[in-house]
Amino acid sequence: MAHAWKACWVQALGGSNPPFSALNDDVARRELTKGLPLSRNGNPYDLSPRDPRHRVIPPRSLFHRGITAAILFVGPVFGVLYLIVLPDGQWLAVVVTQIVAVVVAVCASIAFFRVGIWLSPDADVISERGFFGRVTHFNKAEAEYILLSEVYTSDGSESRPQLTVMGADNRRLLRMRGQYWAPEHLDTVAAGLPIPATRIPGTVWISEVREDYPESLYFFERHPTAFVVAAIGATAGTAATLMLALALVRMLST
Repeated sequence: MAHAWKACWVQALGGSNPPFSALNDDVARRELTKGLPLSRNGNPYDLSPRDPRHRVIPPRSLFHRGITAAILFVGPVFGVLYLIVLPDGQWLAVVVTQIVAVVVAVCASIAFFRVGIWLSPDADVISERGFFGRVTHFNKAEAEYILLSEVYTSDGSESRPQLTVMGADNRRLLRMRGQYWAPEHLDTVAAGLPIPATRIPGTVWISEVREDYPESLYFFERHPTAFVVAAIGATAGTAATLMLALALVRMLST
């Protein structure tokens, strides 16, 4: 019955899927999830291991490069700090700082392994969980076109592919950048959305994308100056907090 109902929609709309807004939330969820295994909270699309959709994950090599870079940076820094403070007996402050750095690294590692994009040919809902834990969902019927581009890196030495799924009113639904996703991941997402694709000719700079397709970019990509100011402020705030914490540890240790 459900298939016959959907076939009527497809015939009436000239081969397109029924609009998601045509169904109320309860009916839509039943239609989209019929026959799928439910997770503990009764939602098959909860991004748990029981989620029936295929999960696209970032390359593990990205994690390995991050860990290697962190070790190469943190190791020598703390080694020098220990050599400086050990003769004066102020090693506790460095230990606290190192513990904080390890906790941050562990949290970042956990966040990395939670990142993913969930999609399936049989599921009308595509979900994404970003590095900072933000979860977004959108229905395939909301996607209008895919924007593909080859963008130079900041130093211009090489380029990376980018994919952005755009919805109505140029609303960005999903964005994938080649710095964090492999080309086959972009191909998987593109193949899962039977919608037109717009490719920017040639290899371009991010400033060109910002000029022609600003809605396809993240906020910090659209406003790089504001992002730099915010990053400097956050760095200064973190440094000030760390200095206060170290001063407090020294006071307590004397």
